[in-house]
Amino acid sequence: MKLFFRPAVLFAALFSCSCVPPAPADTAPVTVTPGVVFERHTGFQTLAVDLDKANVVPAVVAQNVTRQGNNFVGDAFTVRDWCEKRGAVAGINGGFFGQSYDDLGTRKQIVQLCVVDGKVVAPGSDTPSTRTPGERYLRSAIGFHADGTPEIVWATGTVKNVIRAYGSPTNPDTKQTWANLRSAVACGPRLYAGGVRRISDKEERLVSEPALIRAFVAYDTGDTGKPRHFVMGRADAATYAQVADFLAVFYKKQYGTEPIEAMCLDGGSSGQIVYEKNGRLVDAEATGVRVPTAILLLPRRTVEQTP
Repeated sequence: MKLFFRPAVLFAALFSCSCVPPAPADTAPVTVTPGVVFERHTGFQTLAVDLDKANVVPAVVAQNVTRQGNNFVGDAFTVRDWCEKRGAVAGINGGFFGQSYDDLGTRKQIVQLCVVDGKVVAPGSDTPSTRTPGERYLRSAIGFHADGTPEIVWATGTVKNVIRAYGSPTNPDTKQTWANLRSAVACGPRLYAGGVRRISDKEERLVSEPALIRAFVAYDTGDTGKPRHFVMGRADAATYAQVADFLAVFYKKQYGTEPIEAMCLDGGSSGQIVYEKNGRLVDAEATGVRVPTAILLLPRRTVEQTP
């Protein structure tokens, strides 16, 4: 779901994919590292993280983000390249991106909120509706605390490093500081909110009815009420409702729970899941598309030691 299209970027992606032979598809679950399992399902792939057991933590990454006019632009890499650069054992693409700032797509606009290492590198805001006078809307965001605890809210940020969470995506008025946040990226729409299925595509102006490639994240809660099982996933071709259906079945079957929070990330050709197997990074569905943000599973010590 891109805001701009450039033939050179598409050519580079197709050329990249045609030159790299695909890895054999894993048909059985793969233990990536203790507490992290990659698995293929009919039409879906998942990376499931047991937050109580894993020795890695999820975090949003972006690099060399600068302001160019009213846009915030960062370096763009494939998810596999992001994993290699950061020493991650797995990863998935992040939020929406806009125009490319070179013909190879190595610099791309980050659309809406992005927080890295506790700093807002790209702000987000509510947006005036072009259809309903006086109405404003904003986007869902997934954030992570230093210990890897995920949190999904509707959110905005400012260049003054103020991050706010809201209870509604339309005409948001009730807000609070989104505190102690380590990293975050906005995208959308939301699929579950507070344990209730709530597909906010119309509210977030992200209506997309066809069955398409879709990336998503979700989590449930354990006995203490704290997030327990964090899932990053990719659908080969699904509607928002089908992704929500899949998550309901997945959590019930795997853990006997239900998704408490879930949202979509950027989809289409950006949808990429990468995981480590026997010391080698595997692209579940290689596309060659460079993305300026990604969610990676990083060694816990490197995240907790980052100032």
